[in-house]
Amino acid sequence: MKILVVSPVPTDPPNAGNRVRIATLAQALATSGHDVHFAYVPMEQADTEAMAARFSPARLHMLPWARRGGARLLALRALRKLGRLLKLDAGYMLGLDEWYDERITHALRDLHAAHRFDAVLVEYVFMSKALQAFGPGCLRLLDAHDSFGMRHRHYLASGLIPQWYSTSLAGEEAGFRRADVVLAIEANEARAFARRLAGSGTSVVQVGHLIDIGEPVPPSDAPNLLFVGSGNLLNVQGARFFSEQVLPLIRKERPDVQLLLAGGVAAQVPDGPGIVKLGFVPRLQQAFAQAMVFVNPVLAGTGVNIKLLDALAAGMPIVSTTSGARGLDEHGSGAFAVVADIDALGFAREVVKLIGDANARARLRTRAHDAALNWNTAQLASLHATLDAGGPSETVTLASLQFEKAHAP
Repeated sequence: MKILVVSPVPTDPPNAGNRVRIATLAQALATSGHDVHFAYVPMEQADTEAMAARFSPARLHMLPWARRGGARLLALRALRKLGRLLKLDAGYMLGLDEWYDERITHALRDLHAAHRFDAVLVEYVFMSKALQAFGPGCLRLLDAHDSFGMRHRHYLASGLIPQWYSTSLAGEEAGFRRADVVLAIEANEARAFARRLAGSGTSVVQVGHLIDIGEPVPPSDAPNLLFVGSGNLLNVQGARFFSEQVLPLIRKERPDVQLLLAGGVAAQVPDGPGIVKLGFVPRLQQAFAQAMVFVNPVLAGTGVNIKLLDALAAGMPIVSTTSGARGLDEHGSGAFAVVADIDALGFAREVVKLIGDANARARLRTRAHDAALNWNTAQLASLHATLDAGGPSETVTLASLQFEKAHAP
């Protein structure tokens, strides 16, 4: 099939989970023999040379985009500001198409006329209007990435200022209905989307983040802990919770333990005893190889936690909060340890226990890598079945995955 991916988020540099998600999905399609083109809506800073090398210059298309202005939008922003002061939901919600540039539709129609794509995959519901550039002869897929209906509430419930994009439930559903198939990144969201779209012509399929899986990373003998994340507020909140409340408890038992912070989150966490800031690392394996245990202390969020999937692929022993394990922790037991959110003492105990038990770490390394392989197999099967059928397919079960709900073995 000739497939066009339309995205407001670039694949390069791959320094955030959503960028990696888009890159690995496109790579999986290309590896499966599909002719993949990439149309970029330039909403973020991108390495266009790397993207041209990834897709080939002839398959990389730059679309027009400019942030909207005008009196109407200024008035909307003023109303939202008032709504925030009054603590109203409306103060945090944007219109479904508020970030959309109508010139995108015209450019995509011209592109489709030149290439006659068999399928189009649009990233994010706030870009769903791009699907209207393609007629019924083209399979229209929407990669949701996340649940953006009332998304701001997750931030507010965690005491954080809402970030990026949130819309109404009705707006999100209207965006979904523009697609033939909505791709949900994890099972809970797939079920929720399907319930909300019942009776419509749109189907929902779970296609989680596809992991770049190689050989497991050789374990480090140093008692280092690793957290990887971009500098978004949810990652920063989790990293500060761990560095301020969990790490001191661990270092009371094991003063030699250090917390390594990789990615943009490192710059957002204060210096302190036992904290080592790696910053941006070109390849995650470089960071994984320096650590004995991967920790995932995020306390809120939606979608699946991509950093945890990457750690599974590397065969890392992992301890995660319940929120960090969202979308994964319902599929059995055994691949990583999960502790309750904000349970600093429980988190510290699990980490200390793992550091002191080489056999437990070895078991988790094997189970983590196996779980990553099973995860990828299931996601690829779901994606390929959808494309092969030219429309909706039955969601592939992930019951074979093995995750531990409470304690490390």
